[in-house]
Amino acid sequence: MSRILIALGTILALLVLSETALRQSQRQAREEASALRLLGPLPIAEVSQIEIGAGTRTWRYVLRDSTWRYPAYHQAFVLDQRIDHILKSLLQTPTTFVSAEPGDLPHYGLGPGSPRLILFDAQSRPLLSVIQGRGAPGPRAGESYVKRVGADTIFHLHAHPIHALDARDPPMLDRRVLPKALPRKALQQITFAGDSDYPLLSLRRQFEEIALPTSGMPPLGPTYEWIGVFTDGEKTCVAPSVYAYTDYLKRLTWTALHDPAQTDAFASPRLLYLEYEDGIIDTLALGDANQNGHYLRLHTTNHTLTITPEKADLLFPITSALLDTLPYPTPYTQVEPFSPF
Repeated sequence: MSRILIALGTILALLVLSETALRQSQRQAREEASALRLLGPLPIAEVSQIEIGAGTRTWRYVLRDSTWRYPAYHQAFVLDQRIDHILKSLLQTPTTFVSAEPGDLPHYGLGPGSPRLILFDAQSRPLLSVIQGRGAPGPRAGESYVKRVGADTIFHLHAHPIHALDARDPPMLDRRVLPKALPRKALQQITFAGDSDYPLLSLRRQFEEIALPTSGMPPLGPTYEWIGVFTDGEKTCVAPSVYAYTDYLKRLTWTALHDPAQTDAFASPRLLYLEYEDGIIDTLALGDANQNGHYLRLHTTNHTLTITPEKADLLFPITSALLDTLPYPTPYTQVEPFSPF
């Protein structure tokens, strides 16, 4: 009898131990599934190239001298904010485990036709390859499903890297004539040349004497006025009208880039010399027109590009646009609206 009791007790103990081990294993599995982790434990600084594939198109972006470029399109500049979104999404945003069943891939938008993102180092060695699935829970959501190439594990990424792409081909390009990658201080003078019939020779910004502050009021900061040098003398311009023009120059965008060796269109250019507070000068040369617009060259970057005729006309403002108050919206915002990027 005692042997039977001992055997039963041993069996009971084994059952308790087995149940405890099973619960422990289940708890560990739940903890592992819910644990936050990174797709790729590597610093952003190691990434020097990004390749993105969508459908039949592939785009490759390269970091050169701390500036992101798209070499396949005349070394076009790339918007840093969009590159940062991709890198921070893939390398700094946590994920959670979803599934490891290959049969679940279609449900999460992961298949042969899904977008792919590959990060490379400076020697073109792959650092991280990711297949991008659908948004979580929907296409426009700020989170998404992903998996690493060569693995079955599906993750819920608490970001959506593909949202960095715009609708253009190629996407993510900085289409400003004066790209954001060129750090510039405030404009202090603009000189116009190459057209003897144009009445404006230059615009210069000069410090305006500050009136004594009103008692009890904080001191006023520095203010400036703009002086236009015309062929018939100097005239004080309406400052907001000039600032509307200089802001236009900053956000002016091109419609196409061209081979920089193409110089025939610049036999007799109209020129703008943009001088900044630190002495840096950007030279813009407006060339001939064709059916698509005007050729424009930024000598600083050696880019030759096209802008629309309406934008080209506004590069050389008429006298009334500087000496009078502009209508609202201004002609500049009508042809070149403000953009968040």
